[in-house]
Amino acid sequence: MGDAQIYARTATFNADVAGFFTKWIEDVREAQRQDGVDAGAYPDYAPYPFAHGKPGATFGTAWTDAGVICPWTMATVYGDRRLVERHWESMTRFMDWRARLDPQLEGVAAGNEWGDWLNVDETTPTAFIDLCEHAQSARMMTQMAFMLGRGDEGAVYSRRFEDLAASFRRNYLRADGMVAVDTQTACVLALEMGLVPDEKTAAVAQQLAGRIEKNGFRMATGFLGTKAILPVLSAHGHHDLACRLFQSREFPSWGYEVEQGATSVWERWDSFTREHGFEGATGKNNAAMNSFSHYAFGAAMEWGFRTLAGIDTIDAAFARIRIRPRPPTPGSNPQRAVIEWVKADYDGPRGPIQSHWRRLDGGIEMRVRIPANTTAMVHVPARDAARVTEGEPTGAGGLRDGLPVAAGDVPGVKVVEAGAGEVILEVGSGEYRFVGR
Repeated sequence: MGDAQIYARTATFNADVAGFFTKWIEDVREAQRQDGVDAGAYPDYAPYPFAHGKPGATFGTAWTDAGVICPWTMATVYGDRRLVERHWESMTRFMDWRARLDPQLEGVAAGNEWGDWLNVDETTPTAFIDLCEHAQSARMMTQMAFMLGRGDEGAVYSRRFEDLAASFRRNYLRADGMVAVDTQTACVLALEMGLVPDEKTAAVAQQLAGRIEKNGFRMATGFLGTKAILPVLSAHGHHDLACRLFQSREFPSWGYEVEQGATSVWERWDSFTREHGFEGATGKNNAAMNSFSHYAFGAAMEWGFRTLAGIDTIDAAFARIRIRPRPPTPGSNPQRAVIEWVKADYDGPRGPIQSHWRRLDGGIEMRVRIPANTTAMVHVPARDAARVTEGEPTGAGGLRDGLPVAAGDVPGVKVVEAGAGEVILEVGSGEYRFVGR
């Protein structure tokens, strides 16, 4: 369950998983506890009763929350309200159980304390994680309630989220804006779940960046922190650092696994090392607990598609699309040449979407494809609209760019806004080549 919720959004970019999750969420609902003090809890595994952990314990925070996170993710990507309607009563029983388990809304350490599974010597308290995960489930329930036209219930879950956010700020946010639990994952979860006031997000993001720098520009995150560390850094002013982590070859990193011979994503950052074999970089791994085809750390590719390539949905099911690539700053990675090009193709629910970009001398080229019966907001890195063109290069040797979009002469392209280093265009379906300088 934990792995499923961590990877669900990345899975939607890699394959059409609507049918799989529709079926699997039925397994989740059937596995829900029906009686006893934990009635309403989802177990750590589905189908159940396959499980392990503490004697008598069937759930762990973040793992149990998959029963809300996965339906919300599928509804966001595929726009299928039927799945949410079918499981609404089950999800409300789950949220009732969560409220009984933690009436003070301060987070609890209960059940299986998987926590930030397989972090690297930087443990985040389970109660802290539980508060953050509870808040995320409340926020998603709010959105799904309004999706179904259940405004009164949506207001209830919205109030619960605000109460959880207030509890977080009271218990875990210091006066200087820093998170009291000084771990990378604590900062990531606080920002990911929207628990930090807007005026203090920069301080928490700097706290996170500072911890990464002190750690030799390396992550220390496990399953929960790694899922969102790159999106959080990019969203809060540290995109170049996110790109540097993505390109790293040092332990722990995706590149480190590749350099140890990996051809798949591993459960541990060091499931195998050339030096220590199956005992890992520390020489102390439990080799019996070791999967070599384990997608959780592969959740980084949600960031790859949504941020680095810039493909995202504005409305459910990609009825309106956003294309906003984020190239790193030239020279920002002292260890490696920065990423100079990205090609991302996504077979979305309404058709193929493409975002290809590459650096040009003094600018950037974007090749974009938008499917039929949709529109898109395309963000072109450029100083102003007069420096954005569309079309294939013309002239002798193809030295001149296409038509300037500011003149209004490009069919299906409208300038919406310009500023802050980007020009936002509204475009219809079709294929485009934009150049921004």
